[in-house]
Amino acid sequence: MGEQERTRWFGKSEGGIGFGPLTWQGRAATFLYVFLVIVAVIIYSALSLTFLVIGLYTVAFVLLVAFTSDLMDHWPPGQ
Repeated sequence: MGEQERTRWFGKSEGGIGFGPLTWQGRAATFLYVFLVIVAVIIYSALSLTFLVIGLYTVAFVLLVAFTSDLMDHWPPGQ
């Protein structure tokens, strides 16, 4: 049983510039992240709590992007 190729949610698009969502899952995850950040800005009154929640959302989103794209294919270095 060989390693099966998984679908990349994020990556370099052929027609676009830079790095972004490639599939509907990537677009949905990006929309959810933006929606949650906007809701956090509206709901939380304390500025420090708002920054904490947005920071946690950002860490989760960055990890999702890293593991559903080809960014982790060559990690750790030298492998």
